[in-house]
Amino acid sequence: MLKRLLYFLFVDDVLKKDIVLLKKISLFSGLSKRSLIKIALLIFKKKYVQYEKIYEENKEANVLYILKDGQVRLTEKKSSKILESGDFFEEISLIENCTHKHDASALKDSELYLIYRTKLLDLFESDNKIGLEIMKNLASIFAKKL
Repeated sequence: MLKRLLYFLFVDDVLKKDIVLLKKISLFSGLSKRSLIKIALLIFKKKYVQYEKIYEENKEANVLYILKDGQVRLTEKKSSKILESGDFFEEISLIENCTHKHDASALKDSELYLIYRTKLLDLFESDNKIGLEIMKNLASIFAKKL
């Protein structure tokens, strides 16, 4: 009861909304509210207008993207994939130095949450439990893609 009261007293409304979104993302499943708060504090929010390029193929990838609102198209050679609110992409960039395998652009005005690899790795060093849980979730996500 006291934890819940402290949460409502000290966490602002914007942060609460961010936590609600993060809670829905499979990458962060199993994490406590306290852990989700730590991750929410790492988020860089960026808005893209319709048709704006988010990144280009073969450019350095070092960010996890979470689509808060809008639509994003990932284009690779002759195929494309459309992502909706709540989807995330470029999770591989959290664990290895790589380049983007496709182009990404906003299909309509969109807001994305960006989490930089270096910031997340710093969090993993200070809180091993968060790092272990996210790595387990990443392994599960990659296994499903095979």
